[in-house]
Amino acid sequence: MSRTRASEHREQNKKALLDILDTLPSIIARVDHDGRVDLVNRRFEQFSGMSASDAVGVPLADLIPCFAAQLRRVAEVIDSQTPLTNARTQCGSGADLRYYSLQIYPLNSGTSKMAVVRIDNITEHVRIEEIMAQTEKMIMVGGLAAGMAHEINNPLGAIMQHAQNIERRVSPVIAANLKAADEVGVSLDLVRAYLEKRGILEFISHIRTAGVRASAIINNMLHFSRRGDARQETVDLATMLDQSLELAASDYTMKKAYDFRTIELVREYAADIPSLMMTRLDMEQVVLNILKNAVQAMSPLVTGRTPCIHLRTYLEGCFAVIEIEDNGTGMDEATRLRAFDPFFSTKEVGVGTGLGLSVAYAIVTNGHRGTIDVSSQPGAGCCFMIKLPVHGSSL
Repeated sequence: MSRTRASEHREQNKKALLDILDTLPSIIARVDHDGRVDLVNRRFEQFSGMSASDAVGVPLADLIPCFAAQLRRVAEVIDSQTPLTNARTQCGSGADLRYYSLQIYPLNSGTSKMAVVRIDNITEHVRIEEIMAQTEKMIMVGGLAAGMAHEINNPLGAIMQHAQNIERRVSPVIAANLKAADEVGVSLDLVRAYLEKRGILEFISHIRTAGVRASAIINNMLHFSRRGDARQETVDLATMLDQSLELAASDYTMKKAYDFRTIELVREYAADIPSLMMTRLDMEQVVLNILKNAVQAMSPLVTGRTPCIHLRTYLEGCFAVIEIEDNGTGMDEATRLRAFDPFFSTKEVGVGTGLGLSVAYAIVTNGHRGTIDVSSQPGAGCCFMIKLPVHGSSL
């Protein structure tokens, strides 16, 4: 082979190699011992916004600063001839948060010692891991729910029944109580006066109230162990949402915390959404739980602006989408990632059970083959997105 043909062959091989690098989904860069760029692919240009020719000779850590901490170890990798792998690196924040994996491989190229840096976007992989972890939590709690309910319901029922009997046994309207008081020579009115004076009747009332609250928690937990045996029906999405709003407006605990009638409601319902098969009461509970959280996050004393809730529906492929967005205080990323965890709550003790959103997650995913997610940033409110399959579709 002549020298000219050999040179042409090398150029062809070099171009073919560059073409291969440009087709890879990974960010690829070759750097020297000082971390300065020698070669990059097209994906790097798209990520950094700098052309390959302008990047040559510039420290790679300066071009992609979110990876600077790892890229400072290029010399260590080359000298030790030991690859470096960082499985997960965060870049950006809030809605722009992305996850990347980074590898640095030593490369002996003739007399010059260099390294190859490979960076992959693993954001979707991380999201799938989060969903799988969340699903595992739901399955675990669901398996425990039925057994816990039976174990707790029996003593709880006895406590509530006996508390009610104590109230009845000192009631002056029951003849048997008056007769028993006469037989032992005491005045039932004086007994009641003493009980009221010492707050004993109030204590008994608190016992019954706490029992009702505990019973509600148990009922919520039972949603995790349901196997879809509840009756499903054809439901118009807009009608279901409007009925949920009516329930929210009449809910006592919600009105006690905040007057729902003062909240601005914006309905943006798409007209082309077909009726869906669902368990109406369960889906109303999902919407009601989200609305309760929204109301508690929108106090004007906290946000300083008029509270507003947007309800949207639209079609996205084979899914009907419900969005419920508020302009409340929002949540940081750490809180958002735990929003659907059982018993996780940012409310004060006694205000919430920490089961509302986890129950909603179980209803949507297990009972309706859908998905539910939330996007949020501190001070920018929250947007819950529920996706439900239309007739004949599934995940």
